[in-house]
Amino acid sequence: MKLRAALLVVATVIVLVSGASPAPGQTVRQQDLLLRAARYVSDFMDRFSNVVSEEKYVQDAKSFPQQRKKGTPTLLTRGLLRHVELTSDFLLVRSPERNLFYTFRDVYMVNGEPVRDREDRLVKLFVSSATPPADQLEKIAFESARYTFGGDKRTINNPLLAVGFLQAIYQPRFRFSLKGPDPEAGADVLMIEFKEEKSPTLIRQIPDGDIFAKGRIWLKGATGMIVKTELTVIESDTIVTSFRYDDRFQIAVPYEMREDYWVDNDVVTGVATYDRFRQFTVKTEEQFQPPDTPSK
Repeated sequence: MKLRAALLVVATVIVLVSGASPAPGQTVRQQDLLLRAARYVSDFMDRFSNVVSEEKYVQDAKSFPQQRKKGTPTLLTRGLLRHVELTSDFLLVRSPERNLFYTFRDVYMVNGEPVRDREDRLVKLFVSSATPPADQLEKIAFESARYTFGGDKRTINNPLLAVGFLQAIYQPRFRFSLKGPDPEAGADVLMIEFKEEKSPTLIRQIPDGDIFAKGRIWLKGATGMIVKTELTVIESDTIVTSFRYDDRFQIAVPYEMREDYWVDNDVVTGVATYDRFRQFTVKTEEQFQPPDTPSK
């Protein structure tokens, strides 16, 4: 079975209605927070969609000879250990013909060995007109997925996936519950829980269908800026992403993603870190403009 995210980060217009009544189950404070979060996510997409980061992604897997039983704890005392280290370009890319944004991982090094020419790949992605950009993204994304444990059976290893849930277009699909301040996460940081309630779900298990997402999001009360997300799917698949504010881009960028999940007979843990954030541009005469000087 394959676990895939149907969610696309959508370029939407957020309409704010003064004096609007809270949605069912929401307080005025919670509604205001969700509106600020939707505004922040819209701004985040605009600012982060022209930024390339270097992702260093380490996964460790332990394989077992038999499928564990659902809901039964397993003592990790036996099993075949495997390890992989990936270095990639990670981008949030706009697809002009669909007015959508796609998260995009382009692996260029596996366990220290190069798998492609870096600059040539970026040139083909951003200046070639032979293939529609969305098709290029999908092709490279699935090629890159084969290097991770789980491959194309699990394509939700995306640090921005839970961020997308706060878009105005997707918020009605979820039940949100404001839990209050979390001083350990920082000053003026509030924690809100979410649970998906509408079908078809944004994350799908192929061929079985709906997978209802749930989790928690930590954000600044005054601005809606996201500082941490925690996404859980099924019973044993969790992704936690941490963000930090970047003065250059005026948003909080991801700096770490941690995952813990089962796929087939493997239990997998992974840590991805993000660094060397830099802007890219493509000149109108179809020349590739190298990224700006890296900054942390």
